[in-house]
Amino acid sequence: MKDLFLDVDGTLYSALQARIPESAERAVKLARENGCRVFLCTGRSLSECSAYLNYNVDGFVFSAGSMIYAEHKRIYDRPLPRQDVEEICRLGEKYGFGWCREGAAGAYSDPKGYATLMRYFSGGDRPLEEMRNRITASGSYPMEYEDENEKIYKICFFNHESEEAFIPMEQALKHPYVMTVTYRDPRFHYCAEVTDGRVTKGTGIARVLEYYGDRKEDAAGFGDSMNDVPMFEACGIGIAMGNAFEEVKKKADWVTTDIDEDGLWNAFRHLGVI
Repeated sequence: MKDLFLDVDGTLYSALQARIPESAERAVKLARENGCRVFLCTGRSLSECSAYLNYNVDGFVFSAGSMIYAEHKRIYDRPLPRQDVEEICRLGEKYGFGWCREGAAGAYSDPKGYATLMRYFSGGDRPLEEMRNRITASGSYPMEYEDENEKIYKICFFNHESEEAFIPMEQALKHPYVMTVTYRDPRFHYCAEVTDGRVTKGTGIARVLEYYGDRKEDAAGFGDSMNDVPMFEACGIGIAMGNAFEEVKKKADWVTTDIDEDGLWNAFRHLGVI
């Protein structure tokens, strides 16, 4: 196995620990020492991965396939039209959701979205100043920080009731936009992302493999939520985390343990890359 594609939230990053588990850090390091290329394949934008830009990986698939870096070069870039971004955010507000629109320089939230993400990036309730420092370190800011020329690649919406609450908005979206539930945890929130349905983590992986001249069979994908299913389909092997959605586990070739129970380490061991 040459190429390993890792989702971030719920796969590499633990919300409960508010960090990457130590065993996952070791697994990534050892896999690269053993000759594998490791890529972060995430729904997060470049700005939200600022803490990982000098991380021990070979490249990035950001914003669910909308921006790709390989060998420190941007090889693909597809932001959303500004008019569409504004229309989609207004639609989310109509249904009462907080939101975060994710760009290259920053991720920008309305007050509801910002409050939700402060808790998420802090692992729960903490002193307000600490939560603000943590969310800023994660590249997220209040809406007033957004520059009018900022390119937006994806929009996330949040509620604290259920994932079913997103259904009316999902049905109201216009082609080519799709809504995908990416996070469900009553302790924090429910999250659904709106993306261009023609661009996925799977199309991002295909572009990376083409860049290196590698085959689908050379790649393994690791994830936990519905936007990771296209990643599994683009790889020879798909591995779901123990904390993954049940629908995602059914699409995987193998299921490892929970992220907080050395899930990534055990998955790499299963593949024989460490």
